[in-house]
Amino acid sequence: MKQHHAEDIYQFYDKFIQDFLIDGNSILSAHTGILNDDTIKGCFFNYIENYNDTNGSFDAKVTDQFKNADLPTRLVFAHAEWLWSFAVDDIRIPTKKGYVKRITNLSEEELVDTIYPVGFGSAGQWHTNNKYEEIKFILILIRFIRQKIVLGEITTVQEAKDWIEYICLFQKYGTENTTYILPDTFKAELQEKSLAVTNILTYAGNPDNYERIASENHKNQILISFWGLLSEAQKVDESLNTDDKILLIRKELGALTHPNFDFYEFDYARIWNYSLTEEGFSEVQGLQYKKAIILYGPPGTSKTFTAKHLADALITYAYLKNKANVTTFFRDKPDVTTNRIHHLQLHPNYTYEDFIAGYQLKDGNTQKTPGTLFKICEKAKADLGVTPNDDMPHVLILDEINRIDLSRLFGEVFSALENRDQPIQVGVGDLELTIPRNLYVIGTMNEIDFSLERIDFALRRRFLWFFYGYDENTLRNIIHHKNRTLGANLRMEDEMNRFIRNATQLNRKISSIPELGKQYQIGHTFFAEIVEIYKSYKEIGGYKSLKYQLYRGDGATNILWKISLEPMLVSFLGNMELEVQNEILKELKVIYNQN
Repeated sequence: MKQHHAEDIYQFYDKFIQDFLIDGNSILSAHTGILNDDTIKGCFFNYIENYNDTNGSFDAKVTDQFKNADLPTRLVFAHAEWLWSFAVDDIRIPTKKGYVKRITNLSEEELVDTIYPVGFGSAGQWHTNNKYEEIKFILILIRFIRQKIVLGEITTVQEAKDWIEYICLFQKYGTENTTYILPDTFKAELQEKSLAVTNILTYAGNPDNYERIASENHKNQILISFWGLLSEAQKVDESLNTDDKILLIRKELGALTHPNFDFYEFDYARIWNYSLTEEGFSEVQGLQYKKAIILYGPPGTSKTFTAKHLADALITYAYLKNKANVTTFFRDKPDVTTNRIHHLQLHPNYTYEDFIAGYQLKDGNTQKTPGTLFKICEKAKADLGVTPNDDMPHVLILDEINRIDLSRLFGEVFSALENRDQPIQVGVGDLELTIPRNLYVIGTMNEIDFSLERIDFALRRRFLWFFYGYDENTLRNIIHHKNRTLGANLRMEDEMNRFIRNATQLNRKISSIPELGKQYQIGHTFFAEIVEIYKSYKEIGGYKSLKYQLYRGDGATNILWKISLEPMLVSFLGNMELEVQNEILKELKVIYNQN
């Protein structure tokens, strides 16, 4: 949907096409006539044929690859990198300008300062991690469109935008159109992988038909979450791709709520954006298919947070399958989830008698007493519909299953997880338990306390298991959120990128240590404490601003290491000889502080 605050994005995209692609001139400087066969070939030679596959940073590698290229060639590449970054707001304007200065070596006086919009939204970590392939696609696109322009087959900005939109859709879906014929040689150059830039360019060129969403996972989550708003014919229409169906959903939702809504508004995002990560889609599918999943991994990896949001999303999705509920949901904001989510914090003293059933002494008599699961099942049964499609889900969250013996807790009721709606005789008197088809189970497990390998196969096969380890993108998102809500005023570039990169490298090293492994990764929520520590450090020290925010001798990163990370690592390494332990800690600290 077209955003008024993003008008400069649409204007700059048109300028890129007219001035650079059609006229061949630079929009980043005053240079003219830079786009031609020689400069395009130079970009392909230096960037693709001369590819640097070392482990250095993208900036360092690109600088090295283009060190012998002439200025016009470097300027053309700068335009490709500009197109990759110009429309997103998780790359700051100074950083966007820095990309151009780095590759061209032009002074600020020689560069245009007003061609960098703030952006329409975050592109996500995939956009950054996949930068090489994203820019390679842009170079292929530039060469193809320029050839069409030189041949006179494209003469206007709109014609170029139409071609770019089609190529992006072909890259995404592989569907062909008789109006736009792509040579086999061109199609062979494209990679069969998701690219954020295809979503960015389709939106920049046609914002009335596409969403301001760069992440393909986000689009998939929106589609599945609002699937019930499509007609049966639309659901099975193979000529409709994901973007087409989201446009149909937008029209339906807009008619029921208001036409200019944004999918990232809280009331809409809470329905589909149930995970802090770029993942999450498979977990919902797994929950719908198996009705019992477990999120496992190291502590501090958002397992409980995700479990609650998955439960909320599953219930809300079922509620909105009835179109009559959509208007009510957005107008009245009814609470449809609280009484349908049942959270149990497990602990060693929680027993079969508490959970399933047991005997209790009442008035001098021993009485059979149904446990918590009986009560939850009765509540769920009250929400069964005439058909499964009419059911309202209930979700049981079993938090920290590593703290109890799950086989003993469930006992004979384990088979009822697979045999829904069938009574199971429990080991207390003549009590029978029936787990209804609309009861879903989400467990969380800290693998550091209880290895997955210790769980018997009979138990494991009754759940789908999803590993939740340290996630760099989640760390970045949490830090962004905390920084905004706490008013910490951390700059989200330079030092913060260094901090997040080092956190990732630290966990890679931990995973490679034979005595540890990936189950001992340090969770992203522990690293995210850097925001509170920095805020307190600044307030206690009376600093209004700091040139070096994090990496100071006594600064936030050092405090986090001393009070949280180092003690945690010491406990992980507790079985080692002290000398070996100290050597490993020393090596890990170097990684944590590296430039």
